[in-house]
Amino acid sequence: MKKAYSLFIGALLISLSSLAQDVLVMKDGSRINAIIEAVGEREVRYHLFDSPQGILYTRDIKNIVRIEFENGTAEDLSEEKKRMAIQAKNLMGYNYFDLATLNFSFYYERLLNDEGSLSLYLPIRIGFASEASYVDDPNIFGTGLGVMVYPFGQRKFSYYTGPMVHYSLRESYYSYEIYNDATQQYEYYSGRDNHNYLGGYVVNGLKMNFNENLGINFNLALGFLLDMNYEENRPNGLSSYYYYNSYQSRFHGMGDISLFYRF
Repeated sequence: MKKAYSLFIGALLISLSSLAQDVLVMKDGSRINAIIEAVGEREVRYHLFDSPQGILYTRDIKNIVRIEFENGTAEDLSEEKKRMAIQAKNLMGYNYFDLATLNFSFYYERLLNDEGSLSLYLPIRIGFASEASYVDDPNIFGTGLGVMVYPFGQRKFSYYTGPMVHYSLRESYYSYEIYNDATQQYEYYSGRDNHNYLGGYVVNGLKMNFNENLGINFNLALGFLLDMNYEENRPNGLSSYYYYNSYQSRFHGMGDISLFYRF
């Protein structure tokens, strides 16, 4: 009777101890019985359950699908739901679609903290649309600086927003007419001047991260553009009608669809 009682107590203790273990469910379908010491954004540290005082193991969180804790709760770490374990803080993107407006456009972005919630954004735009008839105010060169906030950090789909100032040098089309007293007719003239523009924008964007290094970026910047060289004058002091193809200040938007690489 005493022996049976001892066996019962032993079985009960084994049963209770098995309930106190954590389980790591791996991507390959294997299960690791463990005692978890810490769960971070990039890794999980644990002891094997049958060796609680043994080696402290580390597993990349990307290889873990699910953690089942000893208290009965579980955390899903599937690729679609977890935070991206992004360590690279530099990002370079190239906007292929801006070739349609005859521009070579790329940008550099730098994450400022480990959580990936704040960054500096530097766009650069080099134009080769000189005197292109279908482009208003063709861009010659443009650059800017923005501060982007990622309210949810770096995920598979990362939303961001923030302010940006932008400078550009553009060709501005102008035309004017002068009345010729000798012929008693109006004469029309037109040409292009290089003007400096300053813009202020609010950027809203979304990054789709294929993995830690590659992805695609979409954003739209809306704001106002100011022509700093705009003036209405009368050439050579003569009475004339003089105008630019654009306005001194106007509502303006810029967009970006680019592939990027983190490094």
